[in-house]
Amino acid sequence: MTLSSEKVVARRVPEGWQLSADGIEPFFTRRLEGALERAREEIALARDVPPDSLLPVLTYALGDALDRARRTTVQAQVDLHRAQLKVSSHLRWMAASLRDAGLTGRDAARVLNVSPQRFSQLLHSERPQCPDPSCVTCHP
Repeated sequence: MTLSSEKVVARRVPEGWQLSADGIEPFFTRRLEGALERAREEIALARDVPPDSLLPVLTYALGDALDRARRTTVQAQVDLHRAQLKVSSHLRWMAASLRDAGLTGRDAARVLNVSPQRFSQLLHSERPQCPDPSCVTCHP
């Protein structure tokens, strides 16, 4: 079965949240918890389709200032996640490189500023290539 993606906009109102989707009357919910399920039911009822054929996508209309702040925050979360992946990859590479250079686990852990247990975890994960193409040690 192909799912139909449906945009649902949530706006804060005194009673809770007003939810709007194209072609149907707005409906309300007190909290965002359960809003996707409620939107799926309301849209299915209005369009006379099975609820499991719909994939509601919730967006928020919080006002210009809060919408901009939310976009900035979400982008910062994405950037942080990418940075964490890069650090994790580099830590795994460095752990293996320090071991290959003959350092003990405790010394290598101290060099990397991680616990010996974390160093051991890093060694037992897949060794990636150095993630930094500008690293002169790895890419002479």
